Amino acid sequence: MTAICLREFKSLFKSVRSIIIIFILLGGTLGTAKLLSQFNSELKEFGLDNAYVAGLFFLLLVLGPLFVTSLSHDVINRETHSRTIRFLVTKLSRDKIVIAKFLGISFFWFICIFVSLLLLIPFSKTFYFFDLIVAFLFITYFIALSLLFSTVISKPGLSMFIGITLSIAFPILGFWGMLSKDLIVLKIFSYVTPYFYVGQEETFYVFFIPIWTLLFLITSVIINRRRDF
Repeated sequence: MTAICLREFKSLFKSVRSIIIIFILLGGTLGTAKLLSQFNSELKEFGLDNAYVAGLFFLLLVLGPLFVTSLSHDVINRETHSRTIRFLVTKLSRDKIVIAKFLGISFFWFICIFVSLLLLIPFSKTFYFFDLIVAFLFITYFIALSLLFSTVISKPGLSMFIGITLSIAFPILGFWGMLSKDLIVLKIFSYVTPYFYVGQEETFYVFFIPIWTLLFLITSVIINRRRDF
């Protein structure tokens, strides 16, 4: 299980797309922070005391789903498509394969967010540990969702198309649902997204996000058990 977890982690760091995303994350954070620094009073209303941390959060909220999907849309179906899954199941149970891949991808994103916040210390003058936890919980939601799509959809090309389409729609509908008071359907949909929980004034709401993450992960495990490789 550890071997698959580390393999997934290393493969992400070796990917050219991953390197590009990391540079976008770091560069975009600094650029967005300069723009958001003009709205310090408004940021404090959302519990964000520092423009640089706000910049990182803004990037993750808007582009995080797209980043995760572009890297992990085929995390399961590429194994089934190439038939390597048959070799993996001789070494490890199907449940552990799914969990190991989830942990490997999650560890990769934890390191990315941790390093991003670490590099912001010269500007923010402090390390925001709680914000690291919130950002990580937000990202794991989309990791588990990508894992679920990759399990349900057998073709990598199709999972990429659907994943990217949804990763663009989620931020739009998520923010819209948070701000809308008239459209009941959007309001209900927002409860399914992490945007609702991140947008609440009470910080404990963010700890409801892992419930959805766990639900997606368990569903992936159950479906993977029943699939014929």
